[in-house]
Amino acid sequence: MLIKKISIIVCATAGMLASSFASAQVYFGGSVGQSDKGNYCSNSTTCDSKATSYKVFGGYNIDKNFAVESSYFSAGKTSINSGLALGRSEQKKTGFSLAGVYNYEFNEAFSGFGKLGFARLKTDSFYDTSGLPPTNYSYTENHALYGLGLAYKINANLSVRAELEVYNPKTFSNRGTSVSNLSAGLQYNF
Repeated sequence: MLIKKISIIVCATAGMLASSFASAQVYFGGSVGQSDKGNYCSNSTTCDSKATSYKVFGGYNIDKNFAVESSYFSAGKTSINSGLALGRSEQKKTGFSLAGVYNYEFNEAFSGFGKLGFARLKTDSFYDTSGLPPTNYSYTENHALYGLGLAYKINANLSVRAELEVYNPKTFSNRGTSVSNLSAGLQYNF
């Protein structure tokens, strides 16, 4: 399943590359980091709302300052153990995102960027309640996302990138759990 999703991102990026004639317009990359699922741990005795996350992304630079970027990401798996009759639960979030990106160059090597868009989040949950059979539950929702980041050019094609993204920020929605993701990775520009 993961291979299929990564293949889709790679094919989409390759399609953007094939249709691009200008240098450094298309880019792709990947990052790893840590996600935090906000209020996921309310009403529990032991809980870990943080998990290892990863993301693959591709984008198209419209001009020096504006780009469009898509990604597939996993916010990792979190778990709760209530210690009571409620038992334990696990939750895994994955998704796709599409965002507009604004880039600002501080100098030839350093730049900053902000993004605003939407994410389609899929949540897979597992519940094991005392006295009842285990239950699996899955749902998918669309949410707003925003992000801020910094990039450092190693050379004309390769950059190191660090960013903070927030999916389902409470300023836009009161449903579900807000997910923040802090990550670092590499970006390759064609």
